[in-house]
Amino acid sequence: MAERYDVLIVGGGAAGVAAAKALWAAGCRSAALVEEKPCLGGVLRQCVHPGFGPGLDGRAYADSLVQDFPPAFPCYLGTAVAALERDRTAVLFDGRKIGFRVLILATGCREIPLGALPVVGTRPRSVFKAGQMQEMINCHGFVPQGPAVILGSGDVGLVMAWQLLRLGLAVTLVEQADRMTGLLQNQERLAGLPLRFVPNATVREIQGFPDLTGVVLSDGQTVPCRTLLSAVGLRPERELLPAAVPEWAVLAGNCRRIHPRIESVLLEGAEAAGRAMALLR
Repeated sequence: MAERYDVLIVGGGAAGVAAAKALWAAGCRSAALVEEKPCLGGVLRQCVHPGFGPGLDGRAYADSLVQDFPPAFPCYLGTAVAALERDRTAVLFDGRKIGFRVLILATGCREIPLGALPVVGTRPRSVFKAGQMQEMINCHGFVPQGPAVILGSGDVGLVMAWQLLRLGLAVTLVEQADRMTGLLQNQERLAGLPLRFVPNATVREIQGFPDLTGVVLSDGQTVPCRTLLSAVGLRPERELLPAAVPEWAVLAGNCRRIHPRIESVLLEGAEAAGRAMALLR
């Protein structure tokens, strides 16, 4: 027999936490949250760079968000939703089922992989997505080899350039545009660090197998490297839903649109709670 709630939140990152707190504050006591990680906070937990509040990094900011999380709010942690059935039932990977009337999807976004680009060559070891490497370093203690090449100067690329430079790796940042594209605060954090920036270029070819030895850029130059990170963009994560969003589903946070700042993610999470409450009437 499936447990049932009026509102089910899928995703325990910033948007999902904000939605849950807003639902509780509005008096909704028939709501629950599902999060695949063992704790709330989402991608914030893998961010050690500052910029999430006065003197806070991502981990400290996540702690501040969940500090006043309602203790009685039902949370299914350490599992994820495998499928959504037509009768508005969420099937979890551990076999449990949860029924709901309204769904708040707060599953965040996923990185665009290097394989989506017209890059030739083999697929050696040490080619990663930038956010994947961020989690490996900050959550699992992995130490990559240098020198490193990062493709893309959006916020994730800039943050990882900063972090790899702090680890002592030589870093080349390659950007298709004629300038860095991430937030100014992330660009300023790199000031004074020995970063090599190559604008108006992209990676055309990967060299080496089974170990990465270098990349060839679109301008013809070869850059030796032992680690390659792709930071070429993000896509909203909506795979649980059909192409047309059902009338019983509300999107929040980066699964609705990519947000450059955490403050707008929190605002949209709280607004999603309001829309969900309206659908219950």
